[in-house]
Amino acid sequence: MPRIIPRVSVLRVTAGGVTQHFPPSAGEVLIGRSAASNVVVPESRVSRRHLLVAFDGGWVARDQGSSGGTWRDGVQVGEVPVDGAVELALGGPSGPVVSLAAPQAAPPRPPGTITVGRAPGNDIVIDDLLTARHHARLTPNADGWFLEDLDKHHQTFVRGADVETAQLREGDVVTFGKVRFVVTGDGVLPVPDSPSSGGLDVSDVHYVLPGGKVLTAGVSLDVAGPRLVALIGPSGSGKSTLLRLISGELEPAQGSVRYQGIDPHHQQEEVHGRIGVVPQHTIAHAQLTARKALQYAAELRLSQDTTAGERRQRVDDVLAELSLSEHADIPVRRMSGGQQRRLAIAFELLTSPSLLILDEPTAGLDPALVRQIMTGLRELADGGRQIVVTTHDLAHLDLCDDVLIMLPGGRVEYFGPPSGIEAHFGTADWADIFERLNAATPPPPPATAGPDLGDRLRRLNPLAWLDRLSGFGRPDAQRSAAHVVGPAPDVVGPQAIDQRRRRQQTWVLVRRQLRLIWADRGYAGFLLALPMVLALLTFAIPDETGLGRPVSPASTEAMRLLVVLVVGAAFMGMAATVRDLVAERRIFRHERAAGLMPDAYLAAKIAVFCGVVVVQTLILLRLVYWFRDGPEDGVLFGAGNVEVGIALAATAIVSALLGLLISALVSTPEQTMPPLVVAIMAQLVLCGGLIEVTGQAVVSQLSWLVPSRWGYAAAASTVDITELVRNAPDDALWSHNPAAWLGALLALAVLGTAYAWLARRRLRST
Repeated sequence: MPRIIPRVSVLRVTAGGVTQHFPPSAGEVLIGRSAASNVVVPESRVSRRHLLVAFDGGWVARDQGSSGGTWRDGVQVGEVPVDGAVELALGGPSGPVVSLAAPQAAPPRPPGTITVGRAPGNDIVIDDLLTARHHARLTPNADGWFLEDLDKHHQTFVRGADVETAQLREGDVVTFGKVRFVVTGDGVLPVPDSPSSGGLDVSDVHYVLPGGKVLTAGVSLDVAGPRLVALIGPSGSGKSTLLRLISGELEPAQGSVRYQGIDPHHQQEEVHGRIGVVPQHTIAHAQLTARKALQYAAELRLSQDTTAGERRQRVDDVLAELSLSEHADIPVRRMSGGQQRRLAIAFELLTSPSLLILDEPTAGLDPALVRQIMTGLRELADGGRQIVVTTHDLAHLDLCDDVLIMLPGGRVEYFGPPSGIEAHFGTADWADIFERLNAATPPPPPATAGPDLGDRLRRLNPLAWLDRLSGFGRPDAQRSAAHVVGPAPDVVGPQAIDQRRRRQQTWVLVRRQLRLIWADRGYAGFLLALPMVLALLTFAIPDETGLGRPVSPASTEAMRLLVVLVVGAAFMGMAATVRDLVAERRIFRHERAAGLMPDAYLAAKIAVFCGVVVVQTLILLRLVYWFRDGPEDGVLFGAGNVEVGIALAATAIVSALLGLLISALVSTPEQTMPPLVVAIMAQLVLCGGLIEVTGQAVVSQLSWLVPSRWGYAAAASTVDITELVRNAPDDALWSHNPAAWLGALLALAVLGTAYAWLARRRLRST
């Protein structure tokens, strides 16, 4: 549980009937037999330097290696926080007693106002990196307390709703970061947030697929206190489904799941940081080092006002906890399987979750690595966490506190300590146990498993395919949580908070994307070489005057050169992005479950790749203009070269957005090739420079949907193709005037907006 430090002032020390007071500015108070001590205890059992009481946001007493030790209630202690009245015996259980007390002081503030945050100057200090330095202020009024989120981009929850301001009443539960408080008439009191005071409660959970297949049936599970729980069972027994139900990814058709009193399905934002989910697959970018990947994750997950030093320290602590410090600066792709699994756990430990869920962390590993992983999980549980793990490894179940054995169809056969398995099944032979489990009859689907009338009517909706494409009807987790829980009328939602979080996350993701491109030297080289290769292709067109006025009246050089440039720009845009989103699909889903905003993710992709394709366009034009003339003049700026560059850059940007849309729609990177080929061919054929599309029914209308049609129109308007090329089509879009040029750019803007909107909807429904 994060440390909650009440504001304190003077330390009161009583020894031998004498009381002394020390302000926080004193820093340290030494208690011992030496005359140089601040508090002298002249007793032979007391060491010269026996006890040091230091102020570090709160007073803490630490034994200084004394010979007789420091004792409290008959137990020897090394460090004791002075969070009230504390009595310590020096030199032995019956030694001289020193009383320490740090009463709360009346802080210099408006009457009754309470400030909450991570900084030491707050009235309630929460030592947790998910909490802002100056997080919130509570002001008393006639109705209770009025809450204001001071930082405007951190998560504050009241009655399960993410809020910016709220009226609090006695008995309300308010959460700052991930630390909960209950509202009283005098202020707020912390609610314990540790496995020992509240755990996992799964009650009669059923989950059934739309077709009626039962994945879990009547699962109940009660985990209290730090525990390592293993889920085992044959394939089809619903182990992974149960984990997804616990984490909140799936919502049960019947029953309930609560963790520390919070429903993870309807309050997903509030459980961020409390529950860590480690999938079976790698969730780090292979190009990054382990340290750099964790640093970006820390920026996304921890409080946005954490300093770089605080984040570095947290990353170093997590690496050390999982014995990864020696491998922190090597790329993820060069790490062993076991190291990558531990790195996946490290991502979740950044927020210090009290519940860790792991899906098959030992799959595919050799026995030595399996033992390392299971031993590491045992150590994490011993450190005060609840660990729930699915595994096929049966050799290390003795490391677990409890084992949940499931039957096909998602029923529970056994839940208890490993030592009770043999007595339950009458055998210790796992082959016999699994044979018996596989022979169990799966439960019939419940009567309510089939689709109801509303479901059948929705399936008949002729626009259902569009809903699936764009994400209509499938609100994301954040919006569904707000819809289900719903803020009370006296609660103001965090619109401004979301905007600032979105900007902060976008900036982090932009930097990460740039580093990813730079770290993948092969991909970076491809992006750099592509405009050079396209420039070489222009040499296949006989050179006379480039895009200027031709010497021969029959020349079509300008028209053909524009085809290469415009279609080349379209190809550069699509090639840069078409595999990007689908290649990161698993990483995106995991980061989104941890609080990543899809809009920020897409905005970062758009910003980076738009910049990349603009640079590519400049390189392409610079190389072409070295050997060929540009247009004589423009239609708006007077500089034809600039206008052609703008047209090509706009074409590349909109094509990059089309590539992102394709990448969002397909399921695997391999599936991007067919739509990429079709899209490039469509851009080539329908641009208008290769074949005439004007006046052709259907073909003309289809051409409006491809970026190259409008990019070619803008460039042709600047070059004045209809004037330079004698047999050029009489296309109104190519008119040499500002209206035609601006109209083509406006059409590109509309297309780009549509592509980005559809990609956004698809991401939000993924």
